[in-house]
Amino acid sequence: MAKLTVLKEINSAHGRNIHGHTFQIEITFSGKIENNCVANLDFHELEKEIEFVLSELDKTYIDDTIKMRGTIENIGIFILKKLSYLENLYSIKVWEGKDKNIEILKEEIE
Repeated sequence: MAKLTVLKEINSAHGRNIHGHTFQIEITFSGKIENNCVANLDFHELEKEIEFVLSELDKTYIDDTIKMRGTIENIGIFILKKLSYLENLYSIKVWEGKDKNIEILKEEIE
């Protein structure tokens, strides 16, 4: 079993006292190594799908976009639900700054 992680960043605002962050997003896939790839995942196709979802959040007031309080937990759940159709999706990790993160496994929201 192997894991493949795509790392992206978004810059957005959130909170009652509106303030901004650079959120780091880790999208992890898991699977067996087949033909020198993790479960035949195509990096380029995955990145297109991930970029589409993250573009909804980038440079926005996240609370309005996700229709709830913009905590890292809620941001992670929003992204996970939007990408849940992707084969072999394992987890989403959202970092707020360099010292706080949440990792949510796909199986937790199914």
